[in-house]
Amino acid sequence: MIGGGISGLAAALELRRSLGADADILVLEAYDRLGGKLKTVDFADGPVDMGAEAFLTRRTGLADLVDELGLADELRVPSGLRSCFYVDGHLVSAPGRTIMGIPARGVDVADVVSPETAARIDAEATTTPLDWAVGDDINVGTLVRSRYGEDAVARLVSPMLGGVYSCSADALGLRATVPALAAVFDDLASTGAPVHLSTAVASLLAEREDAARVLAERGEEPAPLFNSFAHGYRRLVRALADAADADVRLNTQVESVGRWNGRLWLEPVGEVDAVVVATPAPTAAVLLADVAPRAAGLLEAVELASSAVVGMRFDTDAGLPETTGVLLGTDARTHAKAFTFSSRKWPHLAERGGAFVRASFGTLADASLVDADDRTLIGYAVEDLRTVTGFQARPVETFVQRWWGGLPSYPEGHLARMSAVQADLATIPRIALAGAVLQGVGVPACADSGRDAARKIIAELG
Repeated sequence: MIGGGISGLAAALELRRSLGADADILVLEAYDRLGGKLKTVDFADGPVDMGAEAFLTRRTGLADLVDELGLADELRVPSGLRSCFYVDGHLVSAPGRTIMGIPARGVDVADVVSPETAARIDAEATTTPLDWAVGDDINVGTLVRSRYGEDAVARLVSPMLGGVYSCSADALGLRATVPALAAVFDDLASTGAPVHLSTAVASLLAEREDAARVLAERGEEPAPLFNSFAHGYRRLVRALADAADADVRLNTQVESVGRWNGRLWLEPVGEVDAVVVATPAPTAAVLLADVAPRAAGLLEAVELASSAVVGMRFDTDAGLPETTGVLLGTDARTHAKAFTFSSRKWPHLAERGGAFVRASFGTLADASLVDADDRTLIGYAVEDLRTVTGFQARPVETFVQRWWGGLPSYPEGHLARMSAVQADLATIPRIALAGAVLQGVGVPACADSGRDAARKIIAELG
């Protein structure tokens, strides 16, 4: 394994389970710790995650893995509070009836967008249909702007997607980021029905509401959408490493992958029978340049978004709004792009007393603040938090975490390019790829990619 993040560790565990105790499994990590973009930091009152902080429970692969590792008791659920948007100097509850910020009706987002934009949303179904063929892809910003206008992009969709991908809607493709919507477009086009954005979103919302109604009729509570770990992702990383029982080599940077005497050669580590490359896409491109030049060329073109997270612990929560956080649109005039009120979002953090807030900075389009010094970032975080919420407290403890090249971007056509990468690697024995670039940024998707890569290697080793 080249890379000791969640993708590489999941691959190592899958290999251990299939190949048995006698297999020599290496995990080669360029930095001084395992976990990749998962990082738990010890504050005075307990650990807090400063990278990913939660995972989607609907991806059952990771949930099963957590059970197998004996970590089910570590799982925690969110409080149930909603997030907010910052609109014209006021906090507005995030609309519930949207698909990743994209509404079907103007009334559902009337508190966020202008009356003119709300009216345009309502009229969209009567306009010329979208020119769509099955399998098409489109830039999300272009799609929403062309149907609903700039206001909907800047105030709704970009803030929502930016919190996940560190990119504006204009840097993201529909199939990679809102695949359910692309699928509805395909269904409409395949039957010859007109393709309208509002109609497609309404269909997805109806499906969601029908599912909730069925549960209510059964007297069942819906399962929580997210889970977190009581003591941070550190527990998962350690459990994976222990179960994989691999030879972990930190501060070990692999420079290239080649072939030598019928085996693979990792410079400067030496000969191996097979390799899973679980690194960011540009690094993977360098590593695979000699053995898989076509795949490497496609990976080389992937852009990475950088960001910074400022964690702030306060000794009081008096005055902090009762919401899980605030998403900031491009017209917010703040340095921060979002705030997460972790102690409002997660009851197990609230039990510690006081408050914990995470401020996020940096996007694919503008990563300049990621290079700012700690004092500057902390100052911006405190100032913006006061501006947006009126919260007057000063933090008693802070931590700044920078993620240079932390997330791959997913532009229009991304999934097709990654399919071409995988098709190329399928023809090259004993080399596999894993990581967020393939299936998405979420921890479950990364773990799935690691297991899939390991299964390719297992099949080829026989």
